Amino acid sequence: MAWDGIKRVLSNLMGASNRRTYDRLSVDSQVQLSCGDVIVSCRIADVSAGGAFLTPGPDLPIGTEGVLRLPGAPVAAAVRIVRRTDTGVGIEFLRDGVGAIVAGWVRAISGTHHPHTDDPARPGA
Repeated sequence: MAWDGIKRVLSNLMGASNRRTYDRLSVDSQVQLSCGDVIVSCRIADVSAGGAFLTPGPDLPIGTEGVLRLPGAPVAAAVRIVRRTDTGVGIEFLRDGVGAIVAGWVRAISGTHHPHTDDPARPGA
């Protein structure tokens, strides 16, 4: 079974109360999301090895794939929009290991890096 399939099965078994696979960290850093011809500047509000929460959320549909870039970082992460709220969008990293690199880089440049509790008002990945 592919890794995505395993993650999906585990998420379903965990139930709606806690679908998080990775701990999230509250951060604050400028990022750029490129989806085809659309380029959006936004902020990354929280990050984990599996995904992140971007605010304000770009006006793109769930399922849209793109590339997340951090200014000054030699990293371009393939992502997919997986959820939308009034305050932003949740994205998942499409390649294993890239999320940990992004999380480490953002933690290093962000002034905040506290573990983020499961807050339904800010459903990052």
